[in-house]
Amino acid sequence: MPSHAVGVDVGGTTIKVGRVDATGTLSHPRRVPTPRDVATMVEVIAAQVRDLAQPGDAVGVVVPGIVDEASGTAVLSANLGWRDVPLRDLLMAALGRDVAFGHDVRAGALAASVWGAGGDLLFVPVGTGIAAALVLDGRVRGTGWAGEIGMLTVSDPDGGAPVVLEAVASASAIARRYAVRTGVAVTGADAVVEAAVAGDADAAAVIAEGMDALGLALADSVALLGSVRVVIGGGLAGGGEAVLGPLRNSMARRLGERPAPEVFAATLGPWAGCLGAGALAMGLSTTGAGKGVGS
Repeated sequence: MPSHAVGVDVGGTTIKVGRVDATGTLSHPRRVPTPRDVATMVEVIAAQVRDLAQPGDAVGVVVPGIVDEASGTAVLSANLGWRDVPLRDLLMAALGRDVAFGHDVRAGALAASVWGAGGDLLFVPVGTGIAAALVLDGRVRGTGWAGEIGMLTVSDPDGGAPVVLEAVASASAIARRYAVRTGVAVTGADAVVEAAVAGDADAAAVIAEGMDALGLALADSVALLGSVRVVIGGGLAGGGEAVLGPLRNSMARRLGERPAPEVFAATLGPWAGCLGAGALAMGLSTTGAGKGVGS
């Protein structure tokens, strides 16, 4: 197996690129804007890989949305306007080499298990959207529509018709709902967390409502899977106990007599997807050998 890889994490706003080694060390990290045009995006990724890759390096690319890893297809990504894009084939043609291809959240779960929390876990990045990926018995599970918990329907805490979970619990939703409730524009969820820590009751309420909805989805998952550890990633993971406390309380309240799992913030930060793309390209798994995602 190669000892280094260029990892590429395609996001709705930016593409994160870096060189990853087998210990999980990331070097030369960089961000570039994500083009909406597929052909342009393929050329941008190819240019970044050519610039970073050294002889013998593998290449891994992960993308959001609904992904068919086996065929290398980006089936659906609403944020990017993609549908049935044969992205792996396009990238291989542009680079003239093999490209490992996968889903950003499942790759993040792989990185969290290999280099972060370790072992079995439910990885839940909470950022612009919400998704989940499961590492169970040493393997990242699922493909296609698996893990799209952000699309679950929950009650609207503002009293409207039922809404999807992302409309209440994502980082973008928390910022938006705080601004609507208070009339105070904020740049993101970080500002709401800071306000909650400083004693702002409206900020604390918006976070609690979001985490209550997320806790319902995660409690259902734990009831099915058992007490697997929950690792919160994405932009909201930096909120510390202002976020994790209400989430733990929500889950514990719904689980009743069943043991509540550990819930903690991811240690790999916003580069988990990039690291996971590198791990995927190097053929790493949660047990240290073989294919990591979709094996």
